[in-house]
Amino acid sequence: MRFKLLSAVCVSVVLGSCFSIKPQASKTGKHLWEDFYVSPEVMQYFIKPLSFKNDDLNIDIDTDFTFRNVSDSVTVNYSIYSKTDYIKPNVVTIANELTQVSVNSPKTIVSENVQKKHKLRQTGKISLNEFTELTKNNIWTITILNENLKTIAYSSQKTRENIEKININLMIPLTQ
Repeated sequence: MRFKLLSAVCVSVVLGSCFSIKPQASKTGKHLWEDFYVSPEVMQYFIKPLSFKNDDLNIDIDTDFTFRNVSDSVTVNYSIYSKTDYIKPNVVTIANELTQVSVNSPKTIVSENVQKKHKLRQTGKISLNEFTELTKNNIWTITILNENLKTIAYSSQKTRENIEKININLMIPLTQ
């Protein structure tokens, strides 16, 4: 009886450990990004959301980026939070003092009300070269063109510090 109980416990532990396997990820850059092993010589990077604001219009934008070291493109996901339903933007650009990049082929992921604000979540693409240029200067703005309305959201001091850390600790080593 004791042998059967011990065998059952061992089988449970082995099966339980098999179901808990997940892709290996490491948190780096003081939790600014995660990197994931995909295959030999291929790493995927997820840069956690960076925050932008327009206090006058009460609009917040969070944007995150995903790319692989062997790819030419970067997926840009952004969430726009506003007091009113935000009409789908015609053009979204990310700019700094060195460059301006338009998000290509944006697609809406979700449009819903969250905690008394409307959330519009979209995804699109930019090139890895464009993203690398963006990280070279940490004073970013996001501009949303929507029919006749132009909204500019500005990076916070914390976001500017995070962009600088991303450039120094992630982008520069990747591009060398």
